[in-house]
Amino acid sequence: MNFDKLVKQAIEIVGFPFTLTNMYLNKRRYIKEIGQRINIGDRFIHTIVADEKNSEYTVILDAGLSCCSLDWHYIQPQLAKFSSVLSFDRAGYGWSSTTPTAYTSEDVVSDLTYILENLQLKPPYILVGHSFGGLNMRLFASKYPAKVAALILIDAVHEKRYLSNEWDTIRKNSHKKNLNLFRFGYLTSGIGLPKLLKQPVGRKYLPEPYQKYVQYIGYHPKSYETAYKEFLYSEKSALQVKNAQALKADMPVVVLSSNNTDLTWVEHQNLLSQLTKNTTQIKTNCQHSIHLENPDLVIKVIQNTMKMPIGQA
Repeated sequence: MNFDKLVKQAIEIVGFPFTLTNMYLNKRRYIKEIGQRINIGDRFIHTIVADEKNSEYTVILDAGLSCCSLDWHYIQPQLAKFSSVLSFDRAGYGWSSTTPTAYTSEDVVSDLTYILENLQLKPPYILVGHSFGGLNMRLFASKYPAKVAALILIDAVHEKRYLSNEWDTIRKNSHKKNLNLFRFGYLTSGIGLPKLLKQPVGRKYLPEPYQKYVQYIGYHPKSYETAYKEFLYSEKSALQVKNAQALKADMPVVVLSSNNTDLTWVEHQNLLSQLTKNTTQIKTNCQHSIHLENPDLVIKVIQNTMKMPIGQA
């Protein structure tokens, strides 16, 4: 990563006029955060909170790799009608500040624990994780089982996806290609090349009024750095989940699976469906981002979980 930083700085020096222009454009695109910042030492995490005082549960939403709290733009307001809800931007995404070192699932759980205490959002928690966010939510559930009522995984990755000793040749090549793309985005983000190529981090399009936020956070240089680092250290996160304590055998888990027919992906979804003795798998006709394609299904699953008695949810 240190070598990459030097390369990035060299590119920005050589392309100094472009660097200045990109800095100016980033300042012009600036839009104030939607939610509130929670200070953690010398940095901060951006959170969006709906605190329903009479709610029995707190729902926590964690987006996939390269995505942020904007991913829950439809689901969170609907859930807020009957529950406390928290979405957040992992360090470096959205409006959250970056970290100088690797930021793994352990760090996400540590930040989240602090945020929940700071905001006084009480358990029991219903954890909802999409894609890479599923790793983070599983680790939280493993570390704090007494605080977790249920775990909902939205086409989540299995840790094997990021464990290099599990890869065949096709997966190795795919990972290398994706890593190079993330690296290219990071190295050239300072001069604004990804913006010129119209390749933002996260979602390219969201419905109004959220598209203006995409234009700011999606093309900010720190977003490219964060996505690259999260992917670069993804195996470390996967190992943290693999080595964590097994989930409680009776913990309610719902696995929402996409229509992805890749044999390895299907195998991993089946493995997730065996996380506990109380795991249910729902196979959908949606693509990867089920929470955007069919948000009502996700809301219904969360509602059904809440209807179960606390302790059996």
